[in-house]
Amino acid sequence: MEFLSQRCSSCHLPKSKLKRCGLLIGLLVLNLIAICLVSYLIAYVWVRGIRRNNVAQSTKTWNSSDYQSNSEYYQNLKEVSNFHQIDNLRLDRLRSPRFHPINGESVMYIRKQYHMPDLKGSTTTLHWIDLKTNQTIQLTRPIWGIHDQQFFWLDAKTVLFLSNRGSSRSSQLFQLNLPEDISTVKNYLEPIQITDYPLHMGDLLINRQATRLAFSCEVYPNSTMRETSYYQSIKQEEKNPVYKFDKLFVRHWDEYRLGLRRHPFLVSIQRNSSGIFELQSKPQDILFGIDSDAPTKPFGSARAQWSFSASGNSFAYTRQYDETSAVAWSTNLDIYTVDLTAKTYVSVCVTCDNFAADADPRYSPVDEHVLVYRSQSVPGYESDQHKVKLINGSNPPMVLLKDWDRSINSITWSKDGQSLFLELGEHARHVVYKLTNITSPTSMPIRLLTSGSSNDIQIHPINDNIFLYAHRSITKPLNLYLYTSPLSIRSITDHNTNLLSKVRLTTAVDLFSFIGARNETIYGWHVPPINGTNNKTPLVFYIHGGPQISSYDTWGHNWNFQSYSAQGYAVIAINFHGSDSYGQNFTDSITGEYGTLPYEDLKLGLTAALKRFSYLDSDRVVAIGGSYGGYMINWIAGHPEMSRRFRTFISQAGVFDLRHLAYTTDELWFAEHDSGGFTPFDNLDKYERDNPIKHVLNWTQPMLIIHGARDFRIPDTQSIGAFVALQRREVPSRLLYFPSEGHAVVNPFNSLFLHKEVFSWIKKWTT
Repeated sequence: MEFLSQRCSSCHLPKSKLKRCGLLIGLLVLNLIAICLVSYLIAYVWVRGIRRNNVAQSTKTWNSSDYQSNSEYYQNLKEVSNFHQIDNLRLDRLRSPRFHPINGESVMYIRKQYHMPDLKGSTTTLHWIDLKTNQTIQLTRPIWGIHDQQFFWLDAKTVLFLSNRGSSRSSQLFQLNLPEDISTVKNYLEPIQITDYPLHMGDLLINRQATRLAFSCEVYPNSTMRETSYYQSIKQEEKNPVYKFDKLFVRHWDEYRLGLRRHPFLVSIQRNSSGIFELQSKPQDILFGIDSDAPTKPFGSARAQWSFSASGNSFAYTRQYDETSAVAWSTNLDIYTVDLTAKTYVSVCVTCDNFAADADPRYSPVDEHVLVYRSQSVPGYESDQHKVKLINGSNPPMVLLKDWDRSINSITWSKDGQSLFLELGEHARHVVYKLTNITSPTSMPIRLLTSGSSNDIQIHPINDNIFLYAHRSITKPLNLYLYTSPLSIRSITDHNTNLLSKVRLTTAVDLFSFIGARNETIYGWHVPPINGTNNKTPLVFYIHGGPQISSYDTWGHNWNFQSYSAQGYAVIAINFHGSDSYGQNFTDSITGEYGTLPYEDLKLGLTAALKRFSYLDSDRVVAIGGSYGGYMINWIAGHPEMSRRFRTFISQAGVFDLRHLAYTTDELWFAEHDSGGFTPFDNLDKYERDNPIKHVLNWTQPMLIIHGARDFRIPDTQSIGAFVALQRREVPSRLLYFPSEGHAVVNPFNSLFLHKEVFSWIKKWTT
């Protein structure tokens, strides 16, 4: 450089000294740069830390000005208005009533609330009620986006539950310490976080001794939780992912199956000197290396499919066989047990002799070797009758109530281990029976609850004749009840009372019957409009899905008969051949008869309803149905003798082409069993005989079609195909397409939009 070849004019240093000076200056500059970089990084990390802490704290911050219960909101309303879907969505959702574990004098339960009045957010909290004074306490703080779930009231002062209250927002295990007198709680209780796993805890079960707990996490079959978390973080950074499949499922319900499995983990727990539970062992994945789900997807739960024995030393679980593509056409589920006293946990199958579904194990509360469960006998048939079976040690399974023609939904033991409480469908109602002397061949169950829909039984800790349950009906949303005797039943919660006092509902419905196909008696519901029956009224003719379910005497948050009644429409809902709750033979009758027996029942049922309820306007009838109900809409549309009776049709997630569905649906057993036990390549005629696509030439009536892009049960191309057919034939039609929804529309805002469109469409064609 030129300045190094001569003296510096300012400092007059010789070249050698100038070089040393330059080196020193360079080192000084480098040090200054390094110091600046380190300072910047420290500041950056500090600021990021503050931001993260602020974000974490914001999830826990209690903003009282942003909280209002629906009770407070509706109490301030001065006028009563007709019931609307937004009122339906604002209802508090109550579940999981549980007695005080020692004396049964109080109850804890879960309450989900929505942000009022705009529904922009929700929160789920734990609540307590004194059964003597009816005093209610909200135990955990309601924070939008925070949800407390799956709690276990272990003793008078301790509750363990899952929640996303931690800074990670991942569902983890929390402990709630209760005061001696819960009624004195004024400003909520702050729970203590017990776990901080790298993955979300999805299910929870704790043994009675509070020495072991089971929980689920979604992991890759051959990976630990930490490894799975790492692999997931890498996958999230992929900008253009490509999915590769070598077996089914490709998609299931509303998700692509990309390798994650829901596995049960077992871990020992113990209180420390401060009374706080701590983990005493490393969580053990009892399905490690196995490509299978337990609980099963999409609707399995620990409460239904897992069980600890009376001593807490054995664990039973239900698993599916996902290892091969047969999972898509086999309904086989099995129950496995694990001896928790062994050094190495080994799963032993106790139901593998049966190739149909065995599920929902329940250990006896008093006998370590006795286990009851629900069992089917027809492989590949998801709607086969569920019998109750009992295993006692190494003895072969015993069928209870062998000749009883009812399909059991849920089983609950009495505390003394001598009786079973059975939840089941009966004549379109969810009822409760009690079976005593369970192994006696002559013992028959006694019905305890007969009306509406009841479930979620929990038995009193001291008196086996007292229990809690959840109940709802067509005329009343879900509430929690206390059963003391047939003459002493009362509701114990009133969160929705103010809301219901400010809306007009239909308070009475009719169950009617007529002679349908095969000269058999068919039943249906009649729901009148809220404005009475003095004037001619348009009719909404509702066709249920399934098809092996029923239009039950229950309350729904999606399709709700009250929503139509409040708009001035009457509703008729027929439980046609194939519906459940009327005996297994009636349910089985739809096999191979998709477009015949139900079609005949609906045709005769419409005639019977118009004759019986003379105020109904036969010139203004609308048919609406979802899933199988959508299939039937498309089928009716192609048969003029029936289609001409309707002003318009509404089809949600309906089947348009049975042949194509058989190759694109997720659970192949539905199409294959319901066709009579055939694949489309074995017997194409079975799929073509009742295929709506064959009758498009006869489609003339306007139709509104609704579908979700993430519906993998009935793929969206079914509705798109139907819409194309309607447009090509120049039939007035509209397609509502929800990119983020699956088989049902569950997002509150999408639900409101759907109802607005449905009512607008009905009004357009019935006015």
